[in-house]
Amino acid sequence: MSEMQPWEHLIEEAATRQHDEERVLKQDRSRQRSAEILDAAVRVFARDGLVKARVADIAAEAGVPLPSLYDYFKGKAELAYAVPIARQSEFFQEFSRQAREMETSRERLAHFLWLTTDFARRNPDWAQVLYLEIWPSVLVRESRVRAILDDYGRIVVALIREGAERGEWPEDPSPYQTATILIGAISQLIITWLLYRRPRDLVAAAHPMVERMMTLLDNPPEPPVARRPRRTARKKASAAS
Repeated sequence: MSEMQPWEHLIEEAATRQHDEERVLKQDRSRQRSAEILDAAVRVFARDGLVKARVADIAAEAGVPLPSLYDYFKGKAELAYAVPIARQSEFFQEFSRQAREMETSRERLAHFLWLTTDFARRNPDWAQVLYLEIWPSVLVRESRVRAILDDYGRIVVALIREGAERGEWPEDPSPYQTATILIGAISQLIITWLLYRRPRDLVAAAHPMVERMMTLLDNPPEPPVARRPRRTARKKASAAS
């Protein structure tokens, strides 16, 4: 594709948002230490949950003195915000690299949904923190976290609209509603896997599910028909007199 598509712009914005969140670390050693602390936080949050997790435990897991941890992150809340921001941006970049080799919007959207499950499989601790801890909690209301999560939905909507513009499926009068259905189905599959390890092969189970979900695009709902307000009995009586 010669011109950058809307979904590519959104991924660039998400990457910029991540860089804005990162501290300015001049040395490679500092950047590596920050990543190690974040990885340790993911493991501790997945093991103990956000509420019970302690900053001291995260420092011990990362192998750094507690005072040193505070040189990188102000506390547990900031670490919790950093978890989805960093990993979700990695997901977007991975998708972007692969999607540029695909010819159709249908391929890209199906791969985006499938890759969501594969990324969760490869990063189970992160997936547990995101889907079971952060997403359903009040933390998601925090603007920095909400923005990166909203990027996911905006990319799905952009791909739906791109496919309609390319004539791959009819124009969807409610792309946000369709995106909500697609995202909800994939999220529920991942949550079930996290809680019960069912299905055992998450990625294999995602393939037929995604194919079935994609049929929604071929049969979009009819646009709502504006109805004239019904006259009340009093208005009818006045008209009759």
